[in-house]
Amino acid sequence: MKTLAAISTLLLCVVAQAQGDTVSLTSGTVVDGCSVQSFNIRELKYSKGGSVEQISTDQVAKVDLKKFKDVYRRSLANKDADLMLTEARNQFSKSKDLLMAQMGYLECARLFYSQGNDGNGGGVLEELSKNIPDAGVLPDGYRMKFENYLSQGDAAGVGNAKLLAQKYSTESTTNAWPSGFSVEADFFAAMAEAAGGGDAKAFQAKMRDIVAKAQGGMSILAARANVQLANSLRMTGGADQAAEIYQSILDGKGNDENALAGAHLGAGYIAMSKGDAASRDHFREALMCFLRVRLETRNCWPSLQAEALYNAILAADKWGGQDFRLVQGRCRYLLNANFAQTEWAQRARGQ
Repeated sequence: MKTLAAISTLLLCVVAQAQGDTVSLTSGTVVDGCSVQSFNIRELKYSKGGSVEQISTDQVAKVDLKKFKDVYRRSLANKDADLMLTEARNQFSKSKDLLMAQMGYLECARLFYSQGNDGNGGGVLEELSKNIPDAGVLPDGYRMKFENYLSQGDAAGVGNAKLLAQKYSTESTTNAWPSGFSVEADFFAAMAEAAGGGDAKAFQAKMRDIVAKAQGGMSILAARANVQLANSLRMTGGADQAAEIYQSILDGKGNDENALAGAHLGAGYIAMSKGDAASRDHFREALMCFLRVRLETRNCWPSLQAEALYNAILAADKWGGQDFRLVQGRCRYLLNANFAQTEWAQRARGQ
């Protein structure tokens, strides 16, 4: 009996250790203490409490595997993208662990992009799609590439963003991916069109349509589309309506860091527009909004962080309050140290 009891205890420990994964859904729901069994472009399968559940991949926002930090501990500790690529390849070819391999490929690409090595970042994502053509993280690769293209701030970047949105739409519809991905592809297409100088009213109508389609099950996409709607309204005389949208996002639950960062930025721009020599408190309000991007949404897209740091420098200068030069210096250092290749860092160096 003691032997059976010992075996039972051991089995319970093994199960407990295995069920340490976390799945965040686009609705804002978080499933923790589970064990992810598989993740492909159509569904994620996990077990928890003795039952097995399936989730459509377009409802999955993020997957955190408990073992990921152990498998990739050396490359993570040294921020070594080349080593991480080697480790991901080993997971694919030697361990035959497609789940751990795709997570490694994705994080490797993210690391390359963050280091300004766009070519290698894109190359890793291409290798991912070739080796694991039905990987559940493929949409994350599209998001990563799209954000990188638009953040370049030039005609070439906009052109590449348009082509990528078209490819995303074609692949999601032709291969019968879950319907949420085609809605996201429409969002990308509208964003790229607007970046190229499209009609503001048409863009706003498109964003409202996407928000309507994404409400409920795709609240993250809805929040991001609402940020873009508010940005367009703000720049076309609708600052009051834009402010209401920004605040609704900041007050909401389950919004991702990119949407929250965009709302903080938008609120900061509105506060900046109200400031003048006689009303410097508005500049301080704007400064606080821009700093919140850095302090409260540290995992948002690099382009948003860079934009916030640049505008914090401007707001601090216009405010001119206590320690404003110290704030400027700190923001300038962070901008050049972490986002030196962005247009925002280039603008700051030109001042």
